[in-house]
Amino acid sequence: MGLFLKKTIPHGTLGIWEIVEPLGELYRKASLTTAEQKFYASLLSPLRKKHWLSYRLILPYLLEPDSASGISYDQYGKPHLDNGAGHISVAHSGKYSALITSQTKAVGVDIEALHPKIFKLTHKFLSDEELEYKFNTNAWESLYLIWCAKEALYKLYGKKGLSFREHILIEPFVFTGNGKITGHIKTQETSGRYSLFYESIENYLLVYTIDI
Repeated sequence: MGLFLKKTIPHGTLGIWEIVEPLGELYRKASLTTAEQKFYASLLSPLRKKHWLSYRLILPYLLEPDSASGISYDQYGKPHLDNGAGHISVAHSGKYSALITSQTKAVGVDIEALHPKIFKLTHKFLSDEELEYKFNTNAWESLYLIWCAKEALYKLYGKKGLSFREHILIEPFVFTGNGKITGHIKTQETSGRYSLFYESIENYLLVYTIDI
């Protein structure tokens, strides 16, 4: 299908790709730099290659032609535009990939397919305070919203050593399918409060944030 969604948001742009093309077609569509071709060749899984190519293909839809760039990764694994034209964050799950970009602000995005397995993982990402939250309805969607929000904030932060349980807190909320929640990053070096926006896409949940 190609580009599934393009959304202009304050200080940035978001794109979602629905992957229906075979791997060879995705590769032919992408105009990769020499460095990107080397990175692509290092990916072992065909699905991982599809995900990477698909969010690479989102990029031209979100940038001005003179801002087109390849993607590279820093020492922390955070993606960057080679030409330094702005900030990006990427995510993928199942048949979707996502990319968010902003010329001036740090960004983070996550997308996840919903699955009941989330109930077995709560001890890995919920703080003691969050474990006390009560979700009378939409329990698994609410847990995924916390997980995706923390992933998005982790990507925005862009450095190692950030614990989901200890350093990222999501304020209480009521899941409504689409909306805004609030999260915090607090470490010895930094403290910040962030708005996170979410929406349901079929059986997936998308969350994104911009450092404004």
